[in-house]
Amino acid sequence: MRVCFMKVLCLAAALMMSPAGTSHAELIFTNNVRADFKFLVVNGPLASPELPVGTVLDFVGFGALTFSLNDSVPNASSMAFTNVTGNLTVSAPAGFAGATMRPFVFDSGQLTSITRDGSNISGGNVSQLRMRWEMNLGANRLYTKDLLPFNGAITGAPFQIGNQISGPTPFDVFLDLGNPATDPLAVIGSDRVLTITAVPEPCSIALLGLSGLAFAFRSRFRKSRIPIQ
Repeated sequence: MRVCFMKVLCLAAALMMSPAGTSHAELIFTNNVRADFKFLVVNGPLASPELPVGTVLDFVGFGALTFSLNDSVPNASSMAFTNVTGNLTVSAPAGFAGATMRPFVFDSGQLTSITRDGSNISGGNVSQLRMRWEMNLGANRLYTKDLLPFNGAITGAPFQIGNQISGPTPFDVFLDLGNPATDPLAVIGSDRVLTITAVPEPCSIALLGLSGLAFAFRSRFRKSRIPIQ
């Protein structure tokens, strides 16, 4: 009985180590990113004399994002994204500088039309890379309920400096007051672009400008958040 049990253990170990026992291989890389989001202030919690309805806010964030893909099929012409993580620091507009933004829910995406230079990926298209995003300013949180898709051509994996993925579809951004069913609409987003950069923006730029406008925003926000799953 002891011999049979040991044979079973050895067989299980062999299966786990063999290619047939591997669920998938991952291609994981990190890129420095500049994020440009455009928001339109609506009649809601952000609107104030200092920030009237109709104001367009150009948000700019800098930092690093890590991309993970399923690279289980050798020389495949397409592969699925499995995750996107990371944090970006907002450097504009005034009043939000020092806030952080990030994708907090990953859904799906594909890298298609892959070209290769030997064993290296030299090109392809990011297709429907879908994520929900949030921005945190102290105890206040803005977030999207919809998944935001990004698309664009890339010239390598890791992505290369100057590569861009973007999405023009309008999207709603809500203020977190503790109940997703009743959280108020704060801004409407339009264009969004992620650009691969050489290095993150210096922190000194990102920390400028927690101005009186920021305090006006804060005084209108309730200090509560939805726990992130």
